[in-house]
Amino acid sequence: MNKALRENSITFLAAMLVAWLVMYLVPSKIFFTIYVPFSFCWLFWLMILTVVGRGWPGTPPEGYWKPGMSKAGAGLLMTILSIVPAALTTLFLINIWPAFPLFPIGLYFGVLLFTVTLWYALNWCAYPIANKSGAVNVVVGAIVILAITVILWLTLFNFQGTPWADAAFNPNGLLDADFMLGLLIWIIVWIMIFGMSLQGYPFYKLGDPLGKIVLTVVDCILGYICWTVSLKFMSPSSSWAILGGSIIAMVLFQATAFAYFPNIKQIQPKRGIYNLIVVAAMVAIWIPLLRFIMTPVLAKANAAGVACDISNMIINLPLNLLCIILMLHSSFWFKMPYAPSGPPIGPEEIPPEGEVLKEEVVNPARV
Repeated sequence: MNKALRENSITFLAAMLVAWLVMYLVPSKIFFTIYVPFSFCWLFWLMILTVVGRGWPGTPPEGYWKPGMSKAGAGLLMTILSIVPAALTTLFLINIWPAFPLFPIGLYFGVLLFTVTLWYALNWCAYPIANKSGAVNVVVGAIVILAITVILWLTLFNFQGTPWADAAFNPNGLLDADFMLGLLIWIIVWIMIFGMSLQGYPFYKLGDPLGKIVLTVVDCILGYICWTVSLKFMSPSSSWAILGGSIIAMVLFQATAFAYFPNIKQIQPKRGIYNLIVVAAMVAIWIPLLRFIMTPVLAKANAAGVACDISNMIINLPLNLLCIILMLHSSFWFKMPYAPSGPPIGPEEIPPEGEVLKEEVVNPARV
């Protein structure tokens, strides 16, 4: 096992252990009814600061940090700068507008916000202002994502047939809220596959903005097909939480935590095809593994009166905890105690001999 793979494996396993302990030790009602809805706002700001804003204002390449400065200081600053606006965003949503209960309605809004964030960061790559400063991208990106999220919330979500049908926050949109939840997860699956495993291939060959527009349409069509067809064979939670959530997690971890191992020496589309084969194998291992290791957490949650099942465990651990831990460690804390991540690799780039791609959110716009 080479040095980078060994370091990445140790980091991933350590993060897994921390995530499991958090889910087990934190009171279940606090974790599932407060932290999980809040974490979607945290993911939004993490993506804004790391991928869209390129580390502004604290970490490279757009931040103030320079070699010789304290890594811990920059990491602490950026961590605080992600948590504070996430908390303020959450407080605004539950107290001012739309003034919905954090749980469970916050989950619906949170998944929508996360979907739009990934779409903007991974499929549109902050187009057309990607070449502006990190500060500009943070401000404009946050405004664009929040504006689109609000429009989609008011247009698409409908809570008729639920205890919140007559609530003031019910947008009375076009589609059933539970249907939208599953659809969004499956759209995220394809945003991740095209944005990370395939690095935008083949859509970047169409140029901008045509390629990005076509990719958006394809994401939505394939997401709808996977969601509706899967319901013929499994329950909704098995479809969007267990299968969809596991695919999202494995695409993310194979591309970032394991730096496209073992396919980094290929270029797209061969790299992407091999990536998806590896992801399929990882999903086949991941689901039964989590069914086993999350059983004590599920028993503890049920004993505390939290209405959840194994599907919640399988999607919440990787997306609401493990993903955040790894992003914080890699992007804000410089992968300490290991060497920091290198620059992202483009879809048609191969690292020079002897150079190993470190953990990094891959930029599909680099060709």
